[in-house]
Amino acid sequence: MTVQDDCPKDAANADAVLRFGSTPSRMKAGVSRYCPARGSGRPLSVELLRQSLRDTGITAPMDEEHATEVVRLLLSGKDASHIVVARGMPPQIAQDAWVELAGSPNYPVLPGQVIGKLHPAVMAQEGRDIAGNLVPPPVQAAARVISVAGGIAQDRDGVLTAKVAGLVRMDDLKIEVSPLVRISADKLQALATLYARDAQGVGLTAEGLVQILAGQGVNFGIQVERIVAGLAKAHAINKAVEDIVVAQGQAPVHGENGRLELLCGGHACEEPPDEMARLDYRNRGLFAVAEKGQDIARLLPPTKGVPGRDVTGAVVTARDGAVLRLALGKNVEALENGALFRAKIPGVVLSGKGSLDVSELLNITGDVDYGTGNVELPLGSVRVGGTVRTGFTVQAPGQILVEGMVESARIVAGGDVIVRGGIFMSGDEAAYVEAGGNVSAAFTHNAHIQAGGDVTGALSMVGSKSNKGSRVTSGGFLRVSDPKGRIMGGTVVSAKGIEAFDVGSERGMVTTLALSHETPEIAALIKELRELKVLKERSMFVLGEGDGVMALSKLRAERRDEAEELLNRRDSIESRIKQIQRSLAEMAQEYLERVASARIIIRGTAYQGVAIKMGGRSLHVERPMEHCVFSWDVQNKEIITGSV
Repeated sequence: MTVQDDCPKDAANADAVLRFGSTPSRMKAGVSRYCPARGSGRPLSVELLRQSLRDTGITAPMDEEHATEVVRLLLSGKDASHIVVARGMPPQIAQDAWVELAGSPNYPVLPGQVIGKLHPAVMAQEGRDIAGNLVPPPVQAAARVISVAGGIAQDRDGVLTAKVAGLVRMDDLKIEVSPLVRISADKLQALATLYARDAQGVGLTAEGLVQILAGQGVNFGIQVERIVAGLAKAHAINKAVEDIVVAQGQAPVHGENGRLELLCGGHACEEPPDEMARLDYRNRGLFAVAEKGQDIARLLPPTKGVPGRDVTGAVVTARDGAVLRLALGKNVEALENGALFRAKIPGVVLSGKGSLDVSELLNITGDVDYGTGNVELPLGSVRVGGTVRTGFTVQAPGQILVEGMVESARIVAGGDVIVRGGIFMSGDEAAYVEAGGNVSAAFTHNAHIQAGGDVTGALSMVGSKSNKGSRVTSGGFLRVSDPKGRIMGGTVVSAKGIEAFDVGSERGMVTTLALSHETPEIAALIKELRELKVLKERSMFVLGEGDGVMALSKLRAERRDEAEELLNRRDSIESRIKQIQRSLAEMAQEYLERVASARIIIRGTAYQGVAIKMGGRSLHVERPMEHCVFSWDVQNKEIITGSV
């Protein structure tokens, strides 16, 4: 651009004149026309250029250096249209945050090492054109922000430094260091994944790993030999070696609870000749039996616990054993200040759940059928030499032994139920086996079983595909003891653990294995507690909270009998409610301790269709799993899977 030919020539004196052009986006402005000053008019200068921009309505800041160059070129008669004298501010486009790593993310960083630099996100902003008008940014997703999580320090320049040893983990939202050393929830074990070198290429050593452990507070039970062996393997295979136990605490040894040692087990007696005859207790029976005057049991005191130490060096307290509070039956006398017990009559020794008694035994040499009718005893135990047929009942407060099979019958025992054959039922809810103690059988089929103790099936526990009501519940352990034993179909529930070889079937039969602490004992306590609370509320309604005797005197005669009974029982009701609440609280605590160690162990295969339940959570097996163990993670409240 040179001096324009069409500049006005009629005025003798005229200031220099500038006109400006802009790009289509109105983000750049330059001189498009220049008329020099005439006569005494104001000549071209940087200040005149600045004033001309303002007069034109261009509010963007003038580029001083470019303006000086434009003035020089124009005064020398040269073109200056290619020079931008004012620029708008373009809108800011959103830019995601990103991390510039200083080393390999496949190897661990150590405390104090630089991980990299975090380039923060840039948010979208409006711009302004040369006239000061707002220019919106293009429509796009918001910029992604990366937050700095655990194990990393960040300075004002965005430089990231490791605070702990571990692998750098990064996703779209955060960056963190996953600790190299993992301490178990009970702090009795520390595990680590060992690498041949760190993220900066420096080889890892046993001494360095010990320092890492110290940095995480691990200073007891450090397994130096395992660390050395693990690092050597990592160097040899040039791969990470997982789950090396680098520190092992000393678990506390809890004291043993007081227990009852039977002194008359392992005897045998011959069968009586008559089907309905009482056993001659001078011969030895199928259960533990005793002669009159024989010492039958000794109460062993609880032992003290031995404290342990976790991997941080802290003392782990041990629980002392609890005293066994024993309720004696009428046929037992106590000697030696309650440490030794003697039978008052000949009979079967019944023990369990904090009780000890001697009871009579009824022996039936054949089947329980129409020839015998139902067998329901107010006391004692029963031996059935044959089979309990469909529709019949055998009930006794002691133990029940069936030499044959149990069909769709009803078996109720206060103690153990032992079935030499199998339990083969139709799934009818009216047929079931209920035991206060253990239940054992060669096999079960469509059975409903409720046991306060263990349930053992020698060969299998099977529920029909068409019958979903098959249910086996154990207050102790539930096992299928045969090396190839199977649980297939229905539901099995155990308080302490389940063990079998195969579970489910290749065709995906629905089979549920559950760990639960609900037992007949807990159910009975809850039922009793509800009944007592109803009586307590009734007592409050009738007698009020104050002096019961005074309230009684004000009642009409027809209500006085009930009120007198409530008054007599008021203190005992309150005492029993507190006792039950304490018992339930203790049982709940025992369950919390037990579920951490309870396991569902499948030594063979768990097939698809199997559901594992514990702690209110469910895990469904979607493909066959070999040699697996299911357990409860107390810290994360979830079911975890391991290997046998």
